Amino acid sequence: MSANHDGTNLLEVRGLTKIFGTLTACDHIDLDIARGEIHALLGENGAGKSTLVKMLFGSLEPNAGEIFWNGQSVRISSPGVAKKLGIGMVFQHFSLFEALTAAENIALSLDDGSPINSIAAKARALSFS
Repeated sequence: MSANHDGTNLLEVRGLTKIFGTLTACDHIDLDIARGEIHALLGENGAGKSTLVKMLFGSLEPNAGEIFWNGQSVRISSPGVAKKLGIGMVFQHFSLFEALTAAENIALSLDDGSPINSIAAKARALSFS
């Protein structure tokens, strides 16, 4: 864990908490993710995985804690704010268009004018197409 939030980690979460009534779904979560890392969240139903991701995506606001993106404290108050930071979310139950490539499916959710060729190149680099 980096106490100085120097941007070494792309994402840092400190003390993130979400409470629904009397249920504490996430209780003081700390998490560091460095650039280029891939992580998986594993746990039983009701463990708070989706709640944590929804707070990072701006679909839910935390009751406590702080999120740092590139070393800067951020308030992710909506999915639009998350998107501007470069944070996206693949929903647990989603549908893809089978006739489209991975890049084309991704491009459907973009409204920033990203060229499909650029998206396709990234998808190929990640072996998605």
